[in-house]
Amino acid sequence: MSEATFSLAYDGDAVRDGEMDLADLGPALIGLSRLLKAAGKATYGDEASVTVKAKATREGSFEVLLSLGVLGAHAVWEFWKQPDVQAAATLLGLLGFTAKDGAIQAIKAMRGSRPKVQSRLGDGALRIETLDGTILDLPEPVFKLALDPGVREALEKVFVEPLERDGIDTVKIGDGVTTRVVVDETDADWFRQLPDTSDDQFVSKFVKPFKIVSLHFTSGRKWRLHDGRATRQVLIEDADFNGRVDRNEERFAKGDLLICEVEEVSVRAGSSFTSHYVIKKVLEHRPAPIGQPELDIGPDSPAEPS
Repeated sequence: MSEATFSLAYDGDAVRDGEMDLADLGPALIGLSRLLKAAGKATYGDEASVTVKAKATREGSFEVLLSLGVLGAHAVWEFWKQPDVQAAATLLGLLGFTAKDGAIQAIKAMRGSRPKVQSRLGDGALRIETLDGTILDLPEPVFKLALDPGVREALEKVFVEPLERDGIDTVKIGDGVTTRVVVDETDADWFRQLPDTSDDQFVSKFVKPFKIVSLHFTSGRKWRLHDGRATRQVLIEDADFNGRVDRNEERFAKGDLLICEVEEVSVRAGSSFTSHYVIKKVLEHRPAPIGQPELDIGPDSPAEPS
């Protein structure tokens, strides 16, 4: 069996002491296992057996060392012109876990869009164009992994769902020495599943109130807001509002409401259906009733002057 080792780390206030709630860790590790099995199937075929095992933990944030095993890649291994013993290491490199130009880095560059293939290059690579016009040359196996439905579904468990938890703000993956992948709240949405077709992505715009749960002054960080049914992490793109926050012209307390112009993006991918909010404009900041305590702000946010 071919084996290779890599590391997965979650960072943030909730895991600063080296401990992580099993309710958060369990689904993330299951998602990681599904990710690697889906990637192994897409790369080596149905006959390849992929196993993932936790080896040890390290102190600081929350890091797990894991080993990947690949058995039965012989059928397609002639394509790679490499010894079969390198199958596991190659798979980690294709994903971007241990190399700088893998599927995860490609997904970041695609920014949540389904790219167009422009041409097939002579070295087994594809030239693609992203939605914003960026041109990328990718090895075909990397491109295949970046769009594979099973891989994308599992990536939501590894990146998106943990980063929606309070107190977890960064996910890092590497080879145990060098960090190759860093995903935080600002780019987590790129790792959601892609719609099967453009007809399976729905965008709605409306006005909606949110109750503030916690906030960040750091640009690009998502605020935790309650929409009347559940707490969500929401990005605020209103530059005027963010500017007033930066200048300490807004004060916040628990129970404050933000009346907002909201864009909701809903995506159907396979049998699943997901949605997320983006606040385009804050129409009104409505203070909580008198007597409410001031709101606790994020740890990376500067304290307001008294």
